[in-house]
Amino acid sequence: MQTSEGDAVAAAASGPAQPAAPAAEVVPLPKGMKVLVIGDSFAQALGVGLKSKEAETGVKFVNRGEKATYIPEWAGPNRGVAGMMLQEKPDLVVVALGGNELAMVNPDVRGPKVKQLVGLFGNTPCVWVSPPLWGNKDNGLLDVIRKSSTPCRYFDSNVHSPDLPRGSDKIHPTSEGQKKWAGSFVDWLQKERAGTEKPFALKARPATE
Repeated sequence: MQTSEGDAVAAAASGPAQPAAPAAEVVPLPKGMKVLVIGDSFAQALGVGLKSKEAETGVKFVNRGEKATYIPEWAGPNRGVAGMMLQEKPDLVVVALGGNELAMVNPDVRGPKVKQLVGLFGNTPCVWVSPPLWGNKDNGLLDVIRKSSTPCRYFDSNVHSPDLPRGSDKIHPTSEGQKKWAGSFVDWLQKERAGTEKPFALKARPATE
């Protein structure tokens, strides 16, 4: 098949083919690392999935989630987060909260409470994991959490773990869904790890997150 003169000119103008961009380096999580998981029933579900990854990763996941709980409870003294930090001395804190507050009329009031909770972590790296939506529309809370949770990183479950298999309540992930959610989260953590040295650190939160 012959190429036309126009095709040849266009090919020459486009220049040589560019090499593909290198894939982001994946750094395994450090063996013996301890991760504290706190929050509501979604934290419990994610925590169960993460526990199934312990043998594979060499990471200890401490699941302290409590069903039917809310952001202000965890930000205040009732849940004892400050004590957990002293007791567990985690290398990373994972927060999965907000699922019970997706029907709030004014989710903006949660902003200060999100900041208050994040302040309890001190200099310990942290990630806020958004609740995976289940057919309900976001009332704006996820954006409030995203903006207020800095300097924690923000893991958007609806982007990184879409279409989780759900149980009979059509809300919480099945055992398969828990493992899928945990798997995508661990993969993300490895990609977002800063360097290979201890203590564990995350890359700085990008402006797009």
